[in-house]
Amino acid sequence: MRVNIEADSLNAAILAPDVEPSSETYGQFLANVALDVRQKTGQKCTAVRRILVPSARGEDVVRDLCEELGRIQVGDPADKDTTMGPVASADQLRDVRAGIDRLAEQSEVACGGSERAGAKGFFVRPTLLVAVHAETDVFHELEVFGPVATVILYDGRAEEAARLANRGGGSLVGSVYSDDKRWTETCVRAMAPWHGRIWIGSERVAGQASAPGLVLPMTTHGGPGRAGGGEELGGLRGLAFYMQRTAIQGFQGLVAKAFGAPEA
Repeated sequence: MRVNIEADSLNAAILAPDVEPSSETYGQFLANVALDVRQKTGQKCTAVRRILVPSARGEDVVRDLCEELGRIQVGDPADKDTTMGPVASADQLRDVRAGIDRLAEQSEVACGGSERAGAKGFFVRPTLLVAVHAETDVFHELEVFGPVATVILYDGRAEEAARLANRGGGSLVGSVYSDDKRWTETCVRAMAPWHGRIWIGSERVAGQASAPGLVLPMTTHGGPGRAGGGEELGGLRGLAFYMQRTAIQGFQGLVAKAFGAPEA
């Protein structure tokens, strides 16, 4: 029996160099990243923490993501205009503030901040940072459990994107956005040993697929390394933990008819 003991997960969203800003794939990338930052105020194990972007696209992506995050209305969940509520507690707010400060020592804050001005409660603005150096350990080791993500620039190669994603030490989910089949295959194959699930976004699935941070009942949820080293099985496979296997030997006709064994 395999047991999933989840520690944390520095999930990555990877934008490939072939994705044009005018494409549906790019729109899907922006929408999904913003959703993962906002949903549950970033307090979920499948939220995106690292956003890997080709260096040539960095400035445009940061601008567009800040625009998406700027549309999020932070406030009282009872207010119909609110699209993101507070973090869970005062302790959580302190942890998120401290985490943002640690990341900001090695990055620039593109938008957001630790709290919403004038608000009474444990409010955090959706926060996007831009790493100064992709190799800095803190971005691959520290999970800030709130609406916080860091853009990390890479050279555009699939192998490099996968290497940086794998520096998380084992993740529940990674997402790859590309319409280049060869690039996608190279990246996914290199990521697979360090991810429990890999979600591929493309024009073929734009508008038809749930976001990578949403776990469907029939999928395996879990991951290697720091993500827990196990899995929670979905669908019929999940029932195996609660069933006893027994071997029955006897006359074939009886066993097949009474116990459902296939006849030769």
